[in-house]
Amino acid sequence: MFVAADSENDLPIFPMLERASRHDMLSFLHTFFSMKSYLPAFHIEKLLLDSAHDAYPLYDYCKTNRITPFIDLNPGHTGHFKYKNDFTIDEDGVPVCKMGLRMHHDGVEKAKHREKYRCPLANRKKGCFCEHPCSGSKYGRTVHIQQKDNPRIFNIPPRDSKKWKLAYNRRTSVERSNKREKIDYKLEDGRHRSSKMWYCRLYAIMMLQHLDAWKMPTRVDTIFTFSRIANTK
Repeated sequence: MFVAADSENDLPIFPMLERASRHDMLSFLHTFFSMKSYLPAFHIEKLLLDSAHDAYPLYDYCKTNRITPFIDLNPGHTGHFKYKNDFTIDEDGVPVCKMGLRMHHDGVEKAKHREKYRCPLANRKKGCFCEHPCSGSKYGRTVHIQQKDNPRIFNIPPRDSKKWKLAYNRRTSVERSNKREKIDYKLEDGRHRSSKMWYCRLYAIMMLQHLDAWKMPTRVDTIFTFSRIANTK
């Protein structure tokens, strides 16, 4: 199920019944490109996916189609590795200096598709306080992470940033939408043998979800109502 994560009511967009024996990645690909064929004008800006979809081809596809991927790393595919021969990369894509310290994120250069990290012990005014500095510059050692080096590890925004975490937290919208369909609208109470009947039941429930959204007040309307009540008192 694809859900509009930026909607106030966790609205469903496109469903596809898949075999439980199929891997989540294969089910995603089938459903995603089916949605693209049915909804060619539908514009996707971000993809919020769990670690089962952590694969290089998906990152390459997102880059080619100008989609920002927010994909959790698969713990079975991560690990420390060398970068530029003298730095290692942490499991969430943050450079680790020779002293074993995670470097501070110091901005993103979108035009060059790279992120900037600085020495964690360097002060812009007072210099570097490290006992074994790896740079003679007062500014401290700087490392630029090129997204093209490894689009899976080096994300923009980076995984340890607040912007990435706020966006990825919206992935729970699909769980709320599924709960609405399965429990509130009793999707699984059907005893259908045909997939066509399951689709009929599912699409009817999805239409009810959208009808409910028309009647439910938005967050702005709710705040306005509360403020009016407070002013009246």
